Amino acid sequence: MIVSRRLSVSRTEFLAVLIGLFVATIGGCSKPESNVTVATEAQATATADEAVRNVLAGLQRQELQALWEFLPPSYRGDVEKLVHEFGERLDEKSWEPFVRTCRKARQVTSELVVRSGKTANEADRDLTTRLQRVRQLLSALSESELSDPDRLRHLNGLRFLSGTGNRLITAISSGALGDAGLGQDTFSQFGEVKVDLLESTGDSAVLTVQWPGQEPTQHKFVRVEDHWIPQSLAEAWPTAFPKMREQCLAWADDLRSNPEPWHAKLCEVDGLLDELAATKSLAEARQVWQVGASHLAVEWFGAIPVESPKSQEIPINSPPPAKPARVKKPDTEVLLPDEPQK
Repeated sequence: MIVSRRLSVSRTEFLAVLIGLFVATIGGCSKPESNVTVATEAQATATADEAVRNVLAGLQRQELQALWEFLPPSYRGDVEKLVHEFGERLDEKSWEPFVRTCRKARQVTSELVVRSGKTANEADRDLTTRLQRVRQLLSALSESELSDPDRLRHLNGLRFLSGTGNRLITAISSGALGDAGLGQDTFSQFGEVKVDLLESTGDSAVLTVQWPGQEPTQHKFVRVEDHWIPQSLAEAWPTAFPKMREQCLAWADDLRSNPEPWHAKLCEVDGLLDELAATKSLAEARQVWQVGASHLAVEWFGAIPVESPKSQEIPINSPPPAKPARVKKPDTEVLLPDEPQK
């Protein structure tokens, strides 16, 4: 899904938006009060600027269902149908090892949390907090609808995002993925965006959107099934979505017919988890993780591990350093315009 500082409908990022919609959890954690509520069906006929403010307010509260409510009903139907078809194509015997590995990783992480909780070392206490967040993320993944193809076949998008989706976002925003995750500030910034209606005629509107520290920019919106969405999204959906659907189903079909490469990678992860479980101290666990993760990076992606000083300790959940990839400029307008300056 797709919450990031810019939500794009370009070809490459469109799939990320769909996956973002269907890879996250809930837990009933309290959310800050707000005078602006997430859009509902009764609010679907709101003006374009109100619709955008509603979704921004929901994202500020880390409520992924705000994105779901933002989409026109037929778009949601397309996404739900894709997930149901994906569940139908997904081979349970091929998927089960992934779920088993997630649950094993959760168990190993829990053991490391218990071990680190017995130390008075400040660095270890900080690591304990991070490990707890990793365990929260793994629990959300391994016990959610994502763990069972049959549940995917009957998945309800709104219930999933308001449940599993919100739990995953909570874990990620609190640091479960380390520095690669979405920080709290990523979501708090949505409450600082200024949105104004410049003009509106029939089913078309022009908005000015201003992110903190940036000049305001203009964006065209159109009304589709009583929902205001960016004109670029409306134009891209009929061609971009079918392509993404084809790619998702092709992956499921390939996994069914050729599961060996996928299972081989999971076996390598299992081996690393066994090594971590056998460690006697956090320092040893850090070293095992550093060596093991670097090896997997080389085997899977051809990455060259970066040598670190022997005295340097790397957190157990931090991936090996890698050169940032060049960001490809989207070829369409973003879903929520203009990424704030970093």
